[in-house]
Amino acid sequence: MTQKLYHQDMYQKEFKAKVIAIQGNKIVLDKTCFFIQGSGQSGDSGEINGIKVVDTQKGGFHILAKQPTFKIGDEVSGKIDWDKRYKTMRLHSASHVVEHFIYQLLGKKNILKTNVNPKQDLSDYEMEFPNQEIQDEITKKSNDFVSKNLEIAISVDDHGMHHWICDEIRTLCTGTHVKNTSEIGTIFILFEKKNDNTTRVLVKTSE
Repeated sequence: MTQKLYHQDMYQKEFKAKVIAIQGNKIVLDKTCFFIQGSGQSGDSGEINGIKVVDTQKGGFHILAKQPTFKIGDEVSGKIDWDKRYKTMRLHSASHVVEHFIYQLLGKKNILKTNVNPKQDLSDYEMEFPNQEIQDEITKKSNDFVSKNLEIAISVDDHGMHHWICDEIRTLCTGTHVKNTSEIGTIFILFEKKNDNTTRVLVKTSE
């Protein structure tokens, strides 16, 4: 089992760990700062002992650009691509804010698909395409909310469930996030009609 250091400090960029498994160009560490793909969030990239990490996937696998020269039991040094991680953290936090106001204005909806990466958050909601007035109101409420410079906290309950908490918003999530809404920036939302009962919501933030 890999210890997920990002649950302790989402701003940690470098670390040392022991190699516990190697399968070709895939390795598993006893601990890592690399976010392991999940909660709709893409895996981190970066480098381990100077070898590029192109992805980090379920099972704790760090996918390297080439087979490693180090062995099981060796200590290695890791460094995440911080620019990619931080952009993803900002977008993931923004996605929870947008989701909250979609629910507030349109009622609770099923999410059919979700993915957040450094470029955007994409979520497919089981709902009719909202009119322009509703779209504008969701965007306004989302940006008004993040402009309040509110603290964002992660709480772990007695069952080990991770809760994302910001003012009135509370939702389950094991992804990585910024500490304050002031870090999110301006939120831009694009609504796309997939079919009569599915709306795709694309969320981006200012640079």
